[in-house]
Amino acid sequence: MRPWLHLAAAALIFSATPGCSADAGEHAKPAPNLAPVAAVPAAPRTPAAVLAGKLRAANRAGVHIVQLGDSHTAADLFSGELRQLLQARYGDGGIGLVPASAVPGIRSDRLIINSSARQWQLVSARNEQSEQFPLGGYLSLPLAARSTVSLQARGDDSRRYQVSALYRADVDTSLSASAGQRVALPATQGQWRLSPALDNVGLPTQLNVSASPGLALGGWYVQGRKNAGVTYSSLGINGARLEVVDKWQAGWQDTLKALRPDLIILAYGTNEAFDDTLDLALYQSQMDATLTRLHRDLPGAAILLVGPPDSIKQRRAVSCAARQPQPLAAVVRIQRQLARKHQALFWDWQAYMGGPCSIARWQAQGLARPDLVHLSADGYRQSAQGLYDFLKQQLKL
Repeated sequence: MRPWLHLAAAALIFSATPGCSADAGEHAKPAPNLAPVAAVPAAPRTPAAVLAGKLRAANRAGVHIVQLGDSHTAADLFSGELRQLLQARYGDGGIGLVPASAVPGIRSDRLIINSSARQWQLVSARNEQSEQFPLGGYLSLPLAARSTVSLQARGDDSRRYQVSALYRADVDTSLSASAGQRVALPATQGQWRLSPALDNVGLPTQLNVSASPGLALGGWYVQGRKNAGVTYSSLGINGARLEVVDKWQAGWQDTLKALRPDLIILAYGTNEAFDDTLDLALYQSQMDATLTRLHRDLPGAAILLVGPPDSIKQRRAVSCAARQPQPLAAVVRIQRQLARKHQALFWDWQAYMGGPCSIARWQAQGLARPDLVHLSADGYRQSAQGLYDFLKQQLKL
């Protein structure tokens, strides 16, 4: 190679080398930092968003709803209609948890429960005392050597079910069905447990337990045989307030956990609103503590507060404000505030009906009963449709 070509090549290399020119310190830019940027973690999904996803997939994995409440729940007209609407869209997962023996004044929308007073003693958390009340508040104690309960479908029902007992027992005993199925009821050391399931049970059926020391029943859990669709347990006590849960045996939340609820509905407030001496600060504290405890024990479950429906207490008063139960507006306000605090859903039943004193119009239309507190069957069904529409909107279904 000619000498001048060597010099030209050297000059080219020298000028192309970063930082080698005499004025590199003035004009050269520092190399960019190519280290990967840490991904921003996605915001955690709210329980309501999780519930929406579970409902969309209910044909592959079951969804369980548990409603606790007062007489509006105990009639199972409001909850029964909501159960039908949800099951019509997402599949029928079963009937849910029902009382173990007949309870005067309450009903199940899908079952008729028959039992003999000679064979069963019923103890209710409404107005009786016990240290053994289970989730739901009804204690059924067998009195006969062989105590029987019959479960009959309220309408046509050819499905087959799995049936478990919610029970506690001091010694081992057993449960059997009229078709011959039998399961053991092991001793529970004073705690409430769900028994192994009697499988392939058709309705009607008779369920039999053998009396044994310390045996008590708290309900029957009636599920479909496939883990799919919506199961809806409706557990109401006439005259109940939220504080009734404090009468249940310590550890009732363990039973709730065993049911694996995806949505917990608290539907109290009417009886609190009819108490003119209600301590609103105490009520707020009780509600706050209950929601805190439910979130702690069941972090994956969504919670829905159903406000009390409209009602009238003083019929002869002139103004609407004077006719209303005086604490009603405050009860609704507290529920709304705590729902927001605890990321729970809140459905304002009174507002859906049309606001204060709207129950008078509902009663004139045949949608409420003459007591101006409870609704008619049609009124409860219409309200359930309103709540169903609310859930569809809130869950974006």
